[in-house]
Amino acid sequence: MDAVRGQDDRRISCADDAAWARCLRPVRRWCAWVAGGRAIPAPWLRDGRGRSLMPVTLVNGTLYDGSGAPGRRGNLIIDGDRIAALGDVAPLGERIDVSGQAVSPGFIDTHSHCDLVCMSDRQLAPKLRQGITTDLLGQDGLSEAPIKAEDVDRWRTHLSGLNDDPSLDWTWRDFGSYFARISGAALNMAAMVGHGTVRLHVMGMDNRPPTPAELTAMQALVDDAMTSGACGFSTGLIYSPCVYSDTEELIALGHVARRNDSFMVYHMRYEGARVLDGMAEVFRIARESGAACHISHFKARGKQAWGKSSAMVEAVDAARAAGLDITADQYPYTAGSTMLGALLPPWCHARGIDGLNAYLRDATVEQRIRSEIENGRSDWESSIAASSWDSIMISGVRSEANRWTIGKRIPEIARGWGLDNYQTMVRLLLEENHAVSMILFMMDEADVRRLLVQPWLMHCTDGLMGGEPHPRTYGTYPRILGHYVRDEGLMSLPEAIRKMTSLPAWRLGLRDRGVLREGAFADITVFNPDTVIDRSTYSHPRAFPEGIEHVFVNGVAAVRNGRETGNLAGRALRREIGAPGSAR
Repeated sequence: MDAVRGQDDRRISCADDAAWARCLRPVRRWCAWVAGGRAIPAPWLRDGRGRSLMPVTLVNGTLYDGSGAPGRRGNLIIDGDRIAALGDVAPLGERIDVSGQAVSPGFIDTHSHCDLVCMSDRQLAPKLRQGITTDLLGQDGLSEAPIKAEDVDRWRTHLSGLNDDPSLDWTWRDFGSYFARISGAALNMAAMVGHGTVRLHVMGMDNRPPTPAELTAMQALVDDAMTSGACGFSTGLIYSPCVYSDTEELIALGHVARRNDSFMVYHMRYEGARVLDGMAEVFRIARESGAACHISHFKARGKQAWGKSSAMVEAVDAARAAGLDITADQYPYTAGSTMLGALLPPWCHARGIDGLNAYLRDATVEQRIRSEIENGRSDWESSIAASSWDSIMISGVRSEANRWTIGKRIPEIARGWGLDNYQTMVRLLLEENHAVSMILFMMDEADVRRLLVQPWLMHCTDGLMGGEPHPRTYGTYPRILGHYVRDEGLMSLPEAIRKMTSLPAWRLGLRDRGVLREGAFADITVFNPDTVIDRSTYSHPRAFPEGIEHVFVNGVAAVRNGRETGNLAGRALRREIGAPGSAR
């Protein structure tokens, strides 16, 4: 079975892309025969989706197949949506000279927040321009499906500071209809089912364990989503309602992932001083459920955790040596980003947005909230307790009136309003109806570097798309390739490419992606290893990188000569049952 099922192909008459490719094959062969192997420009020989009607050859590049093997000089022929041949092969059809450039599988972003934006901004230039050809949605336990009609308003408000809230009609209810909506962007979209979403579906925002019947209902929802193609199960154990769960609940849901040959993704309960406790919970779930487990944005957060990365690496290595299937991903920065409401203690969210707003206006509970934010709790790590109010910079708001706060730290905003730091946070949340995102400066560069090079660690953006985002939204992959690989020499180029391509493709269960080989899908990124670099910064985050020359998605040019083409050839990618490979 193809790794892509149930695509939304309403724009063409053929039933699916494979049929479309078969229809065009005689035309391509005729075009190639007419060309006679000559290098001719043929922009007019394209179908309605931007795909060349003749084969396209990337000529004289250095081919990195995604396995970690050294690059080799050669040509690569794209025919339809697949790689037809590569290596020492004669050029065929249209030629693109890529001399001196690296030809790689397209990069796979294992932590994306384009769940809604991919429907309103189909081009997704910040992703394409850094070489990404596939995004993984449904992160942190907060997927957009399955969703009941009566839950839409409160769920979109709850997530607006994380996934943005474009003006969309939420017509989907299950994963099948959600996949239909996310197909047809400029890059591919895979998606996970979120723990918080299925909890909302069954239990609302209740702060309690599920009854046996409720747990069975949640398991059924996860199973249905995976049968429909969801490639994994995610949880975010600092976000409501995921945070209200205990380990036994997650083990029970892990059994469903295991039955579906899938995996579980964790925003861990603890990432700071108790990060090793957070990891121990993940390892227990992996051991008792049998499911593969993946740790999101692996980091040591807050000064009390700095230096713990050595012990974190040792713990993962020991778990893997004991037979557990553990992987992780990371963004290459010392700051994170999420919604401002994540600063609040979990119990504040249990009554939904209206209840939360009531708490924020209630002077009788203010001191409790202040105390827990400043000091944390035994079962909850406060970002402020781990760092300070000055570590928080606002990166996105909804209203024009408060746009001046973007790029400013909480204490600076507080001085402008004549309030204290807590009051400033509350005012922003209430005035913006919680659609506020923030950047948190909380990690140490030495820990980032130590984790970056681990063979079981993949790379991700974790990029929010609204406001003035974290620079990782625009710069993650060029930063790794240019700064950490070329300039710092922390790892080899073939190894970095493996961790951006074949390793995440294997983890996601996407066959024929993440590799350069004959018959694989033509998701391809071409970059100049001598010039590739990120240009986005915290003060100017919407700066495109340099050195990403060409990007192909399913055989269609999405970026040519460093600029988007406007072609929308992305698909909704659905995981095949039984797709994962052996542990790496």
